Amino acid sequence: MTTLIFVAALATGQPPAPAAPLAALTCAAPLGAKGDVKAGPPLAHAFDLAHAGAGTLTITKVEAGCGCLRRALGATTLQPGEKTRLVLEVNTLTQPDGPNRWQVAVSYTIDEPGAPARAGELLLQITATLSRDVTVSPPQVAFSTAGAAQQVLTVADKRAKSLTILKAAASAAHLTVEIAPAGGTPRAQSVTIKLEASAPAGHRDEIVTLYTDDPACPELHIPVRVLKRAAAAVTATPEAVSIRLAPGQTDGSALVQLRAPDGKAVSVSGADSDLPGVQVKWSAGSGPVATVRVTVPEALSAKPGRCTVRVRLSEPGGEVAIPVSWTGR
Repeated sequence: MTTLIFVAALATGQPPAPAAPLAALTCAAPLGAKGDVKAGPPLAHAFDLAHAGAGTLTITKVEAGCGCLRRALGATTLQPGEKTRLVLEVNTLTQPDGPNRWQVAVSYTIDEPGAPARAGELLLQITATLSRDVTVSPPQVAFSTAGAAQQVLTVADKRAKSLTILKAAASAAHLTVEIAPAGGTPRAQSVTIKLEASAPAGHRDEIVTLYTDDPACPELHIPVRVLKRAAAAVTATPEAVSIRLAPGQTDGSALVQLRAPDGKAVSVSGADSDLPGVQVKWSAGSGPVATVRVTVPEALSAKPGRCTVRVRLSEPGGEVAIPVSWTGR
């Protein structure tokens, strides 16, 4: 009887087993375990990737879960047996002390003659336990202005032999950096980053590099987010949102007010964040003030992060970009 039931089951047909996930792109060591690391200098790790399948492999995207990761990829198109290298660099200045994990997803497609294109994904991770002697406060800078602006950050070193900032360089000509003498206990230096009024309108992500006299920490990289507005554009208050989460707080939010300089009506047609998961709500209707509420939910608030919220205006038209950052709980 058992044999008859088994044969009957075969005759009626069973659902086919799910196809195995595509795994043509491989990495012999997909986890870069860095151990105990002093925060301050960038933390870099190289992953060697290989095409272990058939057909032409094209890497289409390298997506990071944290804005603190910079990515440098070699060849993006591989034939069977060919290799490429992906270098990830973590800005440890913006990351909390203790155990950390950073992940990227490498998306790719496989094209074979006579077969439909297939897609796959490879996950790579770096882990490290961070501690710090050198602190930069704030660890990242955001400008949102129609004119000139400046921000001051402080570099402190609690070691007996403190480092000294010798010089600085910016990735854009419209950013200048001034370094004050070191002093105090712990010894600290203030660094002033200035945005010139002549900076072109638009949104850009720049880097200020501070060079030190410490061989163990030769460079400090400061992310600088610039939103330069055209004159007489709608203004946001505050111009940049900084959310500080208290211990035990699961999410954080901030309210932004939008006004036109001539007092005319402002109306929001839509808004969204360039980081999935950050929630954006806005006021309905038209009036002298429009409001936008930005919320960082529990799923994202565990670690520091940043994004840009873009608000589209039906009155008077155009778009306002609001830099958003949060400390992590």
